[in-house]
Amino acid sequence: MKHFILAMVALVQLSCATQNSSTNEDNSMKKLIKTDQPIYIENKTIDEVIDFTSYLDAHLISEGVYQVNVKSGITFKKCVFKKPVSAFRKMEDGSVVLTSFQGNVTFIDCFFEEDVNFRGSSIYGRTDFTNSTFDKSANFEELHCHENAFFNKCIFEGALRFQNAFFNQRVNFMNAEFYDTASFQNSLFNSELQFSAGKFFKYADFTLIDCRGRVLFNYTEFRDKADFSHSIFAQDLGFINTKNHTTNFDSCRFLGKVRFNNLEVVSALSLTDSYFMFDIPEINIPSEKLMNSK
Repeated sequence: MKHFILAMVALVQLSCATQNSSTNEDNSMKKLIKTDQPIYIENKTIDEVIDFTSYLDAHLISEGVYQVNVKSGITFKKCVFKKPVSAFRKMEDGSVVLTSFQGNVTFIDCFFEEDVNFRGSSIYGRTDFTNSTFDKSANFEELHCHENAFFNKCIFEGALRFQNAFFNQRVNFMNAEFYDTASFQNSLFNSELQFSAGKFFKYADFTLIDCRGRVLFNYTEFRDKADFSHSIFAQDLGFINTKNHTTNFDSCRFLGKVRFNNLEVVSALSLTDSYFMFDIPEINIPSEKLMNSK
């Protein structure tokens, strides 16, 4: 009986120590960010809300828009986040707080159990979410990435929002999987865009995108509708060996070489009112599935 009581006391003490460790770790991270020190956390389960807008004082940058400037490099590796992770906050009066990251933002091999929100963030260092899983929604609307950005091998279980995003250098979504709607509408890609071997299980919205570098969608699967209408491809587009249900490239401008070799199309591929600077690519699918008005 005595040994049992001692064991129970030890468990209670261990539990308290674990809770205190989580709180102290959060306070330590806030302190490091306040003093512009780098953050590196590995193999941790984090049961605290991560809100970068709350760690520093915000300053007004536009009417109703505030911003915090995080100078610390942010690195998490093989961590589990049980609460939301955010760099965006909307206040009661309708104004918003954004986050500017002067260094890297890195979440490698991480698992997000709740919503992730980097809406309106500016990241001046490398952006890297390689091999991470987003179990709920992920919001990267109006994200500005000034260096290379990596989302390869990511799994997006919830809705993904990348509307009006800006990528100054290369962006990599190779082997990523999208199980809910994914929107990149009106985003600008200033360098190479890599989506090869990706899998989209629901609607994929790429309308109005502006691609200044090479674009690769080779071996990508679109199980539902994919829409690239009204987009610009300034350099080469690789769309080889893709699997499509209904894919639209209506009113697009193709200014480089385009490769549509070995396509699989269930319903339709539409190129209506699109412009090709070079020859229209050969597309070997049944004529009734190809919509291509002159």
